[in-house]
Amino acid sequence: MKKLLFFAMVFVETIHLDAQTPTGVNYEKARQSPVMRWVCPDIEKYQEILYLSKDDDYKVYANNVMNKIELYVSPTSSTDKYLCTQAVLTVENPIFNTENLLNHISAWLKKAKGWKKVDVDIQNKKITSNPSFHVADHANLINVNKIHINPVFSMEIVDDNNLLVLFMADTWKNDEYDNKGKRYERTFRPRISEVFPFDPKSSHKNCYAKAYVASYQVFWNFINDLRKELNTNYSRDSRLLTKLHYEYSKDSLLARYGQPTKVIADQMTTPDIHKEMYVFENAQKIVFMDKTIDFKDIISCEIVDDPKFIPGRTTSYGAGFSIFGIGLGGSETYSTPDKTVHSYVVKVKIDNLGTPLIYIATGQNEQKAEEIAAVFDYIIRHQESPNRTGTQNSRTETKRTKR
Repeated sequence: MKKLLFFAMVFVETIHLDAQTPTGVNYEKARQSPVMRWVCPDIEKYQEILYLSKDDDYKVYANNVMNKIELYVSPTSSTDKYLCTQAVLTVENPIFNTENLLNHISAWLKKAKGWKKVDVDIQNKKITSNPSFHVADHANLINVNKIHINPVFSMEIVDDNNLLVLFMADTWKNDEYDNKGKRYERTFRPRISEVFPFDPKSSHKNCYAKAYVASYQVFWNFINDLRKELNTNYSRDSRLLTKLHYEYSKDSLLARYGQPTKVIADQMTTPDIHKEMYVFENAQKIVFMDKTIDFKDIISCEIVDDPKFIPGRTTSYGAGFSIFGIGLGGSETYSTPDKTVHSYVVKVKIDNLGTPLIYIATGQNEQKAEEIAAVFDYIIRHQESPNRTGTQNSRTETKRTKR
């Protein structure tokens, strides 16, 4: 398998071009650009070859496919031959982030049967895996043969708008069961180039003939499904658009009010300016949840906690029993402690009929609630209003609902 992986890497490198993520793309350009469309004429070409070669006798079918699609021969050793399928998907109107695309494809692969481990290499713009596909079985009076193919899989972004897909395999995995299909007997691992249709005298002719044809079908059906997935669910890079919109909105905000004195934000995978609080002391403004609040309109602030009490539970496992309250036998008892789940909300009263009250929920994060409340407390204490006399004291308090 290591040798096969090495040849797959060499094979890919022969046409590798250094890919760069598109730069200098602004939000308006990305939003108004045509949707991406992923094309690959080879899909129809090879699916037509496989369809036209179809025959009722799989041995004839396999010979027809063999004559139209050759095995890949290693340039370093003519005896190393691989069943190889390669395709290039080209994207029209490419505006995407490399990491977003690779993560989208990786998540899609992990949902499919046979793809247990998928490795994503963001730096080299590549996805690799060793999937397993059941491609044929053959039963007789004595036993059942089930054949799988475990190809080296590689997918790489090249030249900005090309997605290179590669499958390579040099052996079958032939599992033998009894005629009831239950008891495992033996496993054979013949080289593809040394059994039918390349060696007509080999055993399990029907099984290997079916496997040979089905492997190409599986590979090209996968590539076709990948194209369909991208054209259906990745015609736009929604994560990139969200990021560009965030940067666009932030730049617009800073252009209007200058550099913020303080920014309060949670760590989020996808940035959202509506979930960030910007405090502009020079402009005497707070911008939060798509609302702009003047310092002078802030009346009061309080932290409200509405906790939820979850009682502990005691559960017994095993075959034990009890007589007059005395436990006997081998049962085990597990207990969970009582738990209180806090739910903090910062309530701010505003001297504005349009927005008289805002709620800022921080969930169980008391520290975040206190940080937000401290900002409003500072503003209240330092604001100067002709309607208020005397020294302004802190108006922030914490209320807890008893349960």
